Amino acid sequence: MNPPTLSSLQVYGFCVLGVVVSVVLPILRKMLPTQGVAAVGSVWAAVKPYVVIGFFSFVVGVLVVALGGDAVKQWNWQTAVLAGYAWDSTLQKLGT
Repeated sequence: MNPPTLSSLQVYGFCVLGVVVSVVLPILRKMLPTQGVAAVGSVWAAVKPYVVIGFFSFVVGVLVVALGGDAVKQWNWQTAVLAGYAWDSTLQKLGT
């Protein structure tokens, strides 16, 4: 039995979910408790680069879905999440 096909909008949504996971994981890692309580300014300083990267990753998600053409119609939600995660991870590595 074939899994149900996703619309391009659903694929984009799952790509965005992958981007969100890729952006949130490093933020949570940096926010792990240390000896002192972090001030709001230092939290924003830690989060800001990931917010900027995340924004551009959403644009990349649109491009991935748009350039994927008919192949995107064959993706399941797991493939879309992994594609979004991979693209954002790649952008983060290129940005550092």
